[in-house]
Amino acid sequence: MIYLVLFIIGVVIFIAVASYVFTALLIVGLVGLAVAAVVGIVEFLSAAIAGFAPLGPIAHLRMAPPAVSTDGPDPAYRSYYAGPVLLDYRIVLRATFRQLWGRIIEGRRDESTETVQPSYVARTWQWAKYSRLPVAVSHTSAVFAIIGLWLGAIAAVGFVAVVSAVFALLLVLLVVGAVAVAGGSRLLERGVLWVRGITIECGSCTVRATQPIYRCPNCSAEHRRLLPGLSGVLHRTCRCHAVLPTLLANGKAKLAAQCSECRAQLPIRGLTAPTVHIPVIAGPTAGKSVFMQTAVSRLMLLGDGFEFADERARDEFERNLKLGVTDDPRRSVKTVNTRPKAYNIYVGAEGSLKRRLLYLYDPAGEAVESPDELAESQFLKHTKGIVFIVDPFSLRQVRSETDRAVLNRVSASNTPPKDSLERFVEALREHNRSRADERLKIPVAVVLTKADALLEPSGATHPYAGHPHASRSARDAAVRTWLDAAGQRDLLSSIDNQFTTVSYFVVSYQDAREVVTRESPTGAVANDDPSAPLLWLLNRKASL
Repeated sequence: MIYLVLFIIGVVIFIAVASYVFTALLIVGLVGLAVAAVVGIVEFLSAAIAGFAPLGPIAHLRMAPPAVSTDGPDPAYRSYYAGPVLLDYRIVLRATFRQLWGRIIEGRRDESTETVQPSYVARTWQWAKYSRLPVAVSHTSAVFAIIGLWLGAIAAVGFVAVVSAVFALLLVLLVVGAVAVAGGSRLLERGVLWVRGITIECGSCTVRATQPIYRCPNCSAEHRRLLPGLSGVLHRTCRCHAVLPTLLANGKAKLAAQCSECRAQLPIRGLTAPTVHIPVIAGPTAGKSVFMQTAVSRLMLLGDGFEFADERARDEFERNLKLGVTDDPRRSVKTVNTRPKAYNIYVGAEGSLKRRLLYLYDPAGEAVESPDELAESQFLKHTKGIVFIVDPFSLRQVRSETDRAVLNRVSASNTPPKDSLERFVEALREHNRSRADERLKIPVAVVLTKADALLEPSGATHPYAGHPHASRSARDAAVRTWLDAAGQRDLLSSIDNQFTTVSYFVVSYQDAREVVTRESPTGAVANDDPSAPLLWLLNRKASL
C-alpha cells in the first residue's frame, strides 16, 4: 500500500515538474516568437522611414529633369507621386524582408566592417552551448526559443506581406489619383477658359498661343507644357529646384510667357480675362494715333482696373502721349509699321467677369490703302470690334468750307474714308470667309476726330452744337445727319450695308485729361469721351 502511495506522489511530482518545465519552455518559445514579430515590425518601420526620407537619394527613381532641348520634355523633375514612390516602396520591402530574415535567421553582413553579425537563432544556440545550466535544460530551452524565433519570423514575414500589400494598394491608388487629378485639373482649367471665351494671341505675329512658353523666374528655363501632369499637379519643380505653379488659379498667370511661334512676350497675366481685338482703321493723317493715345489716356484716368499688360505698350504710350497729345498733336509719332504690334491693356477690375484684355491695333494708314498689306494682316481673323476713324476735313464739302489755315493746322487727310472702309471690309471678309451679301456682326464705332477744329467761327459746324447733354441715340443721329449733310450718304449706306451694329462718336485730343463743355458759334458743345468708343465696343459681344 505504501508503494502505491509513493508511486502516486511520484507521478504527481513528475507531472507538476513536467508541466512547469513545459510551461517554462512554452514561455521561452513564445518570447522568441514575440521577439521575431517585434523585430519584423521594427524593421518594416525603419526601412519605410529610411526609404521615404525627403532628403534621401533619388538617382534610382529616374525622376531627374531631362537634358535641355528645343523640342523635348520640359526641364522639370518627375513628381514623386507619379510613379517614383512605388520604386521607393519596392526598395523598402526588399530591405525589410532582407533585414528581418537576416537579423533573426541567417545573420547580417556589416558592409562597413565586412563582418557578419550573428542572427538571433545563432546567438540563442551559442548561449545554450556556453551556458552553465545543465546541458539538457539549456539545449532544450534553446530548441524551444529557436522554434519560437522561426515561427515568429514566418509570422512577421506574413504580417509584413499583408500590411505591405495593403499599403502598396494605397500607394497605387495615390499614384492613379494624382495622375487623374492632374488630368482633371487640366480639363477643368481648359473648360473654364472655353466657357468664358478666354484665349491669348501674340501681339506681334497674331498667332493664337494655345500653349504659351513659360520661363522659370529663377533660371529662365523654358517650360513649354506647364500643365498638371507627371511633373506635378499643383506645382512642378524646375531643374534649378524652383517651384513653379501649373494652374492659372495657382499663380501660373504671373509667370513671364512667350509666344511659341515668334518668342515675343505675351501679355502679363494672360488667360485671366477674355480678349477683345480692336483695330483702329483710317487713312494717313486722319488722327488715328492721336485718338488711340487720347482714348487710352482717358481709360487710365477713369481707372476701373486699367492696367497695361506689357511694358512695351506702357513705355510707348507714355512717350507718344507726351509728344503727340500733351504737347502738340501735330508732333504725334506717325505709325509706320504696317504689321502693327497690339497695345495690350486690361480694362475692368481684376477678378471681375467684366474684365477684358484689349488688343488695340494701330496699323499704318498706308496699310489700309494697300490691299496687299491688308491681305497679310493676320489680326483681322481675331477682330471683335472696329474703330473707324473719319477725318472730317478729308471730306470734300467740309474742306471747301474750311479756312486754309485751319486745314494746315489739322493736317487734313487726303484719303476718302469710304475708300478706306471698303478696302478694309474686303480684307476682313476674306480673312473670315464671310459672304459679300451678308452683314458682318462685328460692332463698329465710327469716330469723327479733330473735333476741336469744328469749333471755328467759319467752316463746318460741330455735330453736337447746341446739344451738349444729348443721349447716345441722339448723338448717333446727330453725327449721321452731319455726315449726310457733308455729302457722305454713300459712306453711311456702305456702313449700314456692311455691319449690323454701328454707333457714332465725335472726339478731340483736348479731352485727354477731362471732357468739358466748350462754346461754338452755334451753341455749347460737349464731345464724347475719347474712351467711349472703346468702352462701347468692349460691352458688346461680337461674332462672325
